Amino acid sequence: MSETPPMPPTPPMPPAPQTPGGGQPQNGLGTAALVLGIIQFFCFPLLGSILAIILGRMGMKRAEQGLATNAGAAKAGFILGIIGLVLSVIFFILWIVMFANAAKNGDVTITTN
Repeated sequence: MSETPPMPPTPPMPPAPQTPGGGQPQNGLGTAALVLGIIQFFCFPLLGSILAIILGRMGMKRAEQGLATNAGAAKAGFILGIIGLVLSVIFFILWIVMFANAAKNGDVTITTN
């Protein structure tokens, strides 16, 4: 009788792809930018907008360098921050115009001591 030769061993699995630098992706900045970009519409509009812009830009730079994988979230936070900042400036200007108009019409008295 003839014997069948043993099966050859299976080749090893290729290693999982990793980000440059060998560590985990650093997605915290992009995520924080997106969260602040959304929250700034409900509370802390000026501060939230500025932080969303800063963190969004930093997150996009990390994604460009290959250190993060959430470039879309960082970009969305950056854009929401810009929109929120523009809206904050517009509302601030409107508030000043309305207050000045009310003071001019005599609806508001300004007293100094």
